[in-house]
Amino acid sequence: MPKFFFTVFLLSVNIAYGQGFQNGLILPTQGFNQEICCIYSPKEGFNVYDNPNGEVVGRITRNVAQNVGDQSFYRIYHINHQTKAENQIDLKFFKEIGYEIWAIPYSQREKEFVKFSYSNQDLWLKQSEIEALGFKLVGWESFLMANMDNLLGYYANGLNLREKPNIDSRIIRNLKGETNQIVLTNEKNGTWTKVKIIIHKKHPCVTNLSEKENIIEELEGWLKIVDCNGLPNIWYYSRGC
Repeated sequence: MPKFFFTVFLLSVNIAYGQGFQNGLILPTQGFNQEICCIYSPKEGFNVYDNPNGEVVGRITRNVAQNVGDQSFYRIYHINHQTKAENQIDLKFFKEIGYEIWAIPYSQREKEFVKFSYSNQDLWLKQSEIEALGFKLVGWESFLMANMDNLLGYYANGLNLREKPNIDSRIIRNLKGETNQIVLTNEKNGTWTKVKIIIHKKHPCVTNLSEKENIIEELEGWLKIVDCNGLPNIWYYSRGC
């Protein structure tokens, strides 16, 4: 299986999409390099605060003495300044956005701070410090739009495709599963995105049919690709076929 990386540093659409949403990812502003992989984080890590505009109470970083070996890039630790404890954060609390590439997610924005949570702990990171270290906050909608050409496709688990960009519009199809491929366009109307739907006989990764033979029909309509909190309504295979 080939290894690939998203061009997350080219997210100029971040200005246009998802500015009011609470959820997103902390991503590098520059291209991939080994210093910030494979959980995207600067070598020195980020300060964490006890609350927005609060006190620095620790750090999340891979730069700890116990983090050795060829898997060190896949480990991030929470250092508690008071107790001096260094606790590894389980990989499940990060979001895999590409093949063996994870990002730190945030779930709330307040007073120029964002919240990262793990194991019932809420850690606050400061936006200005994130940006000073060569990273930025990217909403999920922006991320999905920017990477629509880098993936096999997007899919949904029961999302309504509508004729027009409003909740009262006629439902064209309820999209479920990996044979209903969602192709995003750049046409937006508020929080709605115009999409093309390719209905396959089988997922392209598991068929010997040609692309033309595998297509049953194609549809167009409107979707909300993120919910009211900015979390994705659609999903994708982060590791490809």
